[in-house]
Formats: sequence, structure tokens, C-alpha cells
Amino acid sequence: MKYTQAQIQAGIKFLQNKNVEFYYDNDVDCDTTANISIDVSERIWTDGTSIWNNKVVKGVKVDCISLTVTKYEDDDNSYYWSGGLAGNIHYDGSGKDGTWYDGSDDDNNTLINKIKDEQDSDGMIYTDDGFIANCIKYMEEHCDFDSKLLSDFLDFDYSEQGMQDDGCVNLDVDMDADFWKKCSDELVQFVNTKQQEVA
Repeated sequence: MKYTQAQIQAGIKFLQNKNVEFYYDNDVDCDTTANISIDVSERIWTDGTSIWNNKVVKGVKVDCISLTVTKYEDDDNSYYWSGGLAGNIHYDGSGKDGTWYDGSDDDNNTLINKIKDEQDSDGMIYTDDGFIANCIKYMEEHCDFDSKLLSDFLDFDYSEQGMQDDGCVNLDVDMDADFWKKCSDELVQFVNTKQQEVA
């Protein structure tokens, strides 16, 4: 796929941001993977639309957003990037300072595809539309992310399986890792050129 210079520049700007790290692993002995990790360390708000809690609107203390895809080859030697179940939003579920509370009953609150006891917690963030939208808004406002890149190059949403553990919401990831690798390579080349000019 060909990328426009405007798209490449937007991708480079995002990868240059201090809150963003890109990792590409092309180890011949393992699957090729790509990861974008976004440091948040701020509150991301829910809007109360989750079907798994009692309309809880809170600022969730998010640590980071981790988005990973893996390269898979087809029989005809073509390939695709898959990010099913390969993303996570890590957060503090302790309930301190009025933020999200996962609950105190460890037996009932560590879950995958279970419903949290709302008597003992704020329930689940899973399916809350505002939380995902506000994560993307954070990326736009604090990470130089251009939302025009969403549809083709980087997007995420709750996994269809509905997996959520205490302190971690699971995501399906849609990422064109070839695009981000190209942006990363051009960024490295630009930095190296600048360093040579200074020397």
C-alpha cells in the first residue's frame, strides 16, 4: 500500500511524542509483532453507557494503553496483521481518590467474561463508549495523534469476547504495522541526519 507524505508526516509526529513508544520485532524464530505503547498517567472518563455497571461516570486512572498486532502469512505468501485480543488499557482499580473501584472481593472480581458484583464494585468499564472515545481524545490532545489515521492505520475497541480483569480492559486492535514501521524508519533517518549535521 502506498502512503501519502501527509500520512507519513502525521505518523512521524505521533511517534515523536514523548508519551508514545513504537516497537517492531522481526525475529526470525518468532512471530513478527508490532506494538504501540502510550503512556497516559491521567484520568480517562467513562460516560456511564456500559451495560455492565449502574451508569457509573468516573475518571479512571489509566497507566497506559498497549496496542499489539502479529503478522500472519496466508497460503499464497500474502500476509495480514492481526490484533485480536492483543490490546490492553491498564488502570488503577483501587478506587482511591474517587476513581474506578474494581471491588475488594478477590474471588469474585478477578474475571474474564464474568459480571462484577456491583454491590462490591463499580462494575465493568467494558462497553462504555465514552471511555474508548476519551482514550482517543487523550491521544489527540497529548500525543499528537491525528484522528484521520484512525480508519486505516490505528484503531481499537473492546474485544468481542468482553474480557476484563481487575486493572485491565482488553481490546481488539486494528493496526497497519507496515505504515508505522515506515514512519519509524523515516523518523530514525531524520534524527540520524540531524545528528550528523550537528557533528
